[in-house]
Amino acid sequence: MLSANIPRTNLRKYKALPKTKNKKEGVEQIVAKAFAHPLRVQILIILGEKVASPNMLAQQLDQSLNLVAYHVRVLEKYDCIELVDTKQRRGATEHFYRATRRQFLSDDEWSRMPASLRPGMAGAMLKSVFEDIEAASKSGTLDEVEDIHLSRTPMVVDKQGWADISSLLKSTLDRLLEVQTESSERIAAGEGEGILSKVHLLHFKSPEP
Repeated sequence: MLSANIPRTNLRKYKALPKTKNKKEGVEQIVAKAFAHPLRVQILIILGEKVASPNMLAQQLDQSLNLVAYHVRVLEKYDCIELVDTKQRRGATEHFYRATRRQFLSDDEWSRMPASLRPGMAGAMLKSVFEDIEAASKSGTLDEVEDIHLSRTPMVVDKQGWADISSLLKSTLDRLLEVQTESSERIAAGEGEGILSKVHLLHFKSPEP
């Protein structure tokens, strides 16, 4: 599974955001058009975390505005992102988007995806993981809270064990999204402050030593 959730950290600023879509589109269409380019995966990761315009995305990704705008149009065409706001900037209209797909690809879709496309998509996801950790480390927030969790667990499992771990991580992801929703409701009710956090789940086959 290649997955990313859509947090609600922008709801205060964008109160009229529509509900997250979860359209069941054919994997061939999604892979061929929406996910066939690593830059589009990076754009989806960013827009799953915050609302941004093509200009903001171009600056963050260090890419040309024309190139980013093109990939944004492709993602919008296939309902992976949606327009949530517009603003006038120096006589031009700047468009702001957010991601609409909670999961990039389900387990079934990932298994049917052409092997040639998997490295680019996984690489784009890992790039964001590394950037998250580097940013937290440099800013000092990585160990700012006492009850952080950092673990590395090399294991030897059989096929059933592998399947059990995958199932466990999927249920953990589902529960994480429930916690996100519950937290957002308490924050909206004024019962506490929001803490921007990052949770990364990784499970992969390791090469032989």
